Amino acid sequence: MSKEAKISIGLLIFPVIVSALLILPVHEEYTTKGNIEPVTELGVDGSVYFTYVQSGIVENYIDKYYLDYLYEDTEYYSLNDYEYDYYTTDYEEDVQYYKEQTIVNAVNVTSGEGPEQENQNRITEIIQEASEYYGDSFGLMIAIGLLEEDLNKDYSQGGSLVMGKDDVYEVAKAAPNSKIIAVHMEAVNHWALSREDLKNFSQEKGFDFSLMIPIDGESYKF
Repeated sequence: MSKEAKISIGLLIFPVIVSALLILPVHEEYTTKGNIEPVTELGVDGSVYFTYVQSGIVENYIDKYYLDYLYEDTEYYSLNDYEYDYYTTDYEEDVQYYKEQTIVNAVNVTSGEGPEQENQNRITEIIQEASEYYGDSFGLMIAIGLLEEDLNKDYSQGGSLVMGKDDVYEVAKAAPNSKIIAVHMEAVNHWALSREDLKNFSQEKGFDFSLMIPIDGESYKF
């Protein structure tokens, strides 16, 4: 066989080999960061922002190269057969369920004694607005945005989201059936209120039963 014939055969075979490698099965989970979005994108009249995590599975190297092209800092994790079966059957349904529950909890915890139908309408509206956002990591920001909306507050003013004792009291009044956990107290960079002062204030205003002020290293189980 001549040298030219060998080169021609090689040129024909090479794309076939590359294509076969690209579609070789690879079962991996991927995660990548979404954009930072204002809660107004979810129909909430607040000043805070949320971010979200995009996740899913790749099944070959073409998928991986495409994701690396679209996103920066994409991470991959190998899946065993059981995990892969879960991702291809129940995963999307579970993700949607947890996202909806996150929104339900955010609305209910900030609605106080609002009418049940009104709460349900708001939940439906936010779920619809959140349809294009993946995951369930934005519940806290939705809750803060709803509080801003309800209390006519803007926690972005002054360059700080640190709440004072009066802010905590307003939250307690707006969500009387909730437990409030005051964290990051007495930190060097934002020690505007001590644990003792907040405790005494809550007793004075009569909402100490709903307020929990953990000491450093303390945790709670619910």
